[in-house]
Amino acid sequence: MGKSVGNLSLIEKVGQMIMIGIDGSEIDDTLMELIQTYKIGGVILYENNIHTAEQLLSYINKIKAINTGNEVPLFIAISEEGGRANILPKEIVKLPAVKYIADSGDKNLVYEVSCHVGKILKSFGFNMNFWPVFDLGGAVEGKPLSDRCISNNPVIVSSYGESIIKGLNEEGIIAVPKYFPGHSTTKNSNSKVVIPYTRKSLSKLEQLDLISFKAAIENNIDAILVGNINVSKLNLFAPATMSYKVITKLLKEKYGFKGLAICDNLTSTAVDIQYGIKSSTRRAILAGADIMIIKDQKRVKNVIEDISKQINYGNIDLGVIDSRVQKILDLKDKYNIGNKEITEFEIKKLNDETEELIEKIRK
Repeated sequence: MGKSVGNLSLIEKVGQMIMIGIDGSEIDDTLMELIQTYKIGGVILYENNIHTAEQLLSYINKIKAINTGNEVPLFIAISEEGGRANILPKEIVKLPAVKYIADSGDKNLVYEVSCHVGKILKSFGFNMNFWPVFDLGGAVEGKPLSDRCISNNPVIVSSYGESIIKGLNEEGIIAVPKYFPGHSTTKNSNSKVVIPYTRKSLSKLEQLDLISFKAAIENNIDAILVGNINVSKLNLFAPATMSYKVITKLLKEKYGFKGLAICDNLTSTAVDIQYGIKSSTRRAILAGADIMIIKDQKRVKNVIEDISKQINYGNIDLGVIDSRVQKILDLKDKYNIGNKEITEFEIKKLNDETEELIEKIRK
């Protein structure tokens, strides 16, 4: 029998809904407090956290060790895509961007690559990867994500995306496709300070951008990353991460998504300028978010305390929180996530396998 939300305190419940970014590559007092006292649900590592293979393995082991006294293990996540979106240590041979693998026309090769990526991530102790990118784009000039996208054809994205998800899952890595509902038609030359937007109607989005997400949902995908994208025809001002119409009405009710709706970084500059962290996290929860990424770890404590107060005041329904946290606990049980230390792994063997895959891609 899996873990029950009924055994958790209010702080623990709210903490489970938060995935944090970490400052630097050393364990500090803030991180220890967030794990041990505020019981955060997970961490996501970025480039600033990763230097060498030895350092990364040690870092993740230390994070797990800090969490050993807690009832619930941590999601330990990364956004590893290969190509220019590769953030693994330099000792690990880099795979090409997904577009060039998909261009081979070999769906099984895409699956093999994904299995291998999963094997590498598992070797370090990761259990979640924010990949594949479901945005349409391919190599079309001007698209925000370019070769990070599988293709500009939604049928190909759906098919090859399914192979990527399957490969990661089979290696014990939770695949999280992104960025719902799609960046391919967003406009904004300066997305760092202004939230990207699209004026596409829902019917237009459903004809192209949403096809891959719908297919993944039909295949019971575990989680989806909701992007900081303003779909102005659905919600004039708020990004998808704070839109009830997008997360609850569209994703959960219309498409029947039962997995975790994870909101992209709510401390991104564009979101922060417009909303501020307390407002954005409250709005995200009311919109239907199951997990919220907060990249700035220094602000997480105040967020958890604020949300807990909102629940106590009756502004946020505790029953709703319980149902969402139970989903988080169930997914951690499904993937048998734990705090077990990883002592060693074979870089040479992993790199040899990578080189073999690269040769197949080149043929």
